[in-house]
Amino acid sequence: MQIARVGRLNLAYYTYGEGFPLLLIQGLGGRAADWGSVPGLLESHFRVITFDNRGTGKSDKPDEDYTLEGMADEAVGILDAAGHARAHVVGVSMGGMIAQLVALRHPQRVQRLALLSTGPGGSRTVPPSPQAMLALIPDLSKPPEEIVRRALRAIAAPGFADAHPAVIQQIVAVAMDALTPQFVFARQMAAIMASDRYDQLPAISTPTLVVHGDADPLVPYANGELLAQRIPGARLHTLAGCGHLAMWEQPRQLAAALLEFLRAPVEAREQPV
Repeated sequence: MQIARVGRLNLAYYTYGEGFPLLLIQGLGGRAADWGSVPGLLESHFRVITFDNRGTGKSDKPDEDYTLEGMADEAVGILDAAGHARAHVVGVSMGGMIAQLVALRHPQRVQRLALLSTGPGGSRTVPPSPQAMLALIPDLSKPPEEIVRRALRAIAAPGFADAHPAVIQQIVAVAMDALTPQFVFARQMAAIMASDRYDQLPAISTPTLVVHGDADPLVPYANGELLAQRIPGARLHTLAGCGHLAMWEQPRQLAAALLEFLRAPVEAREQPV
């Protein structure tokens, strides 16, 4: 673990492997560790950089208004601290929203962009299933581990939690090791609700891959289709039978899709790697 001073905040980040830099951005309440085995599946090809978003893990946890724009700038601050002028950027869920803003606000810093299980924001976002929405409202009278398990069951593909209890236990262990405070969930959720990128998406000039599970209850598949339609030249890769937890439900399939995209020959519109 290393600490980056980004503005007023200390943000924890972690690096793996060697090669062209690849920045991974986590979602709502997520810590770097929530990427599971994915960094290990990528590190033989890239210098993988993960970090704890503000409010999570070992990073500072200010109780103040959060914005996705500010979190995008903080992600770029991680690249600065790690000494990289340019990187591939991959974001999942809220992290995918942040990644969109990194590409819009700092296009010169992004070589290729991958958006996982995420959407465009605003009124055109296709909403979660009622069960997934309810799971995001914690019953604070319950033990934290029970709250986490309930949420995971609701946002994974139907039946996944029952079929893969060991995987669910791994995710619970990661969450319990560094619980994200409830006020941080509230601050991050407010930032998500305030952000509408739909009209800006055609301005993304970075080669883009959209990866989405077709059984995602939290951010339905139609959101991935919208992103792929709105971002010029974007490709949509479908993870069949996958819910919202692609890095845990289908880590090898996810890593394979990322590697195929990120290692493809340089396009004419790109700077050489």
